[in-house]
Amino acid sequence: LLPAVVVAMRLGLPFRAPRVDLPLESPLVDDVLGRAAAMAGRAAEPPLLALGRVRASLGPDDGDADEIATALLGWAVGSATLDALVSTVAEARERLAALRTDDASLTLATAHATKGLEFDHVIAVGMEAGRFPSARAVGSADDPVRAYEEERRLAYVAWTRARRSLTLLYDPAVPSPFLLEAFS
Repeated sequence: LLPAVVVAMRLGLPFRAPRVDLPLESPLVDDVLGRAAAMAGRAAEPPLLALGRVRASLGPDDGDADEIATALLGWAVGSATLDALVSTVAEARERLAALRTDDASLTLATAHATKGLEFDHVIAVGMEAGRFPSARAVGSADDPVRAYEEERRLAYVAWTRARRSLTLLYDPAVPSPFLLEAFS
């Protein structure tokens, strides 16, 4: 869902994303940026270095802070200073708050979250081998055959939410086996 959120934000498209927690909304963003500022002190250390130092200092008890710090590294590339990065994050949060509304006509959701719902138009993203079925879900399951079947049912759920049109997005080099089954 994150790529779709990024596209909606760049295009200025209002959207709703029920039950989707976005990393940008996490209070850990402020925590990581605060740690970076504390480590940089008064030095005009580039944000890439400051965030790298934060990541190096994180331990196993820091939960998702490493994931947030890694995401912030991507944002830091375009920022010359830590203050500029903080401003960029604040602007993105403002844009997100303005575009993420409960009455938007564009809904971004996982296949799980669409059970029982219908939409005029559906785009199912990520219909590639390894993503659908999820290699992680099948590989870590106690019963991989059952997990594979559950993934197949989930694909069916996603595909049958459409009343008027269904678009399936996938890399043609690695299509989902479910696509191959359905359209062979």
